[in-house]
Amino acid sequence: MPNRRRETSNERAAQPSPLGLWVRAVRGEQGLSQRALADRAGISRSYLCDIERGRGSQPSLETLDRLAAALGHSRNDLLRAGGLIEGGSGDRQTEDERRLLAVFRDLDGQGKAVVMRFARFVHADAHRWVQAGFGIEDGEIVDGRPSQTGPTLFDLDT
Repeated sequence: MPNRRRETSNERAAQPSPLGLWVRAVRGEQGLSQRALADRAGISRSYLCDIERGRGSQPSLETLDRLAAALGHSRNDLLRAGGLIEGGSGDRQTEDERRLLAVFRDLDGQGKAVVMRFARFVHADAHRWVQAGFGIEDGEIVDGRPSQTGPTLFDLDT
């Protein structure tokens, strides 16, 4: 006869919460291990495991914010998943915006400054401005478009 381990009363009582099931599902969709998500969120792997399995106390708002950022979601998404709030999100963010924000929040100050310079550059390019410099004067018409008068990739101001 195989040796069967007996369940403790705590193990029998712990049922995955809606929040735990949601976190596990999103983590799986993103191909993240518990360790990887815990590291991103700045929490222990065992605590993440407890959240996913519905063991222990409810996570704090700070923990929810950390998990939300690590998964590229808003706090409201986690609160809805946990059944704590209902209705529309009120968020205008797309999935890509949430993920970009999560990556941005994880950068150090220098990394954030580089991203901001690049974002200003891409934004200006998207608005069809020709970047000034390299022999082009500010406001000069080039190929039927005015040269950029706003921030450039080379600006160091944030």
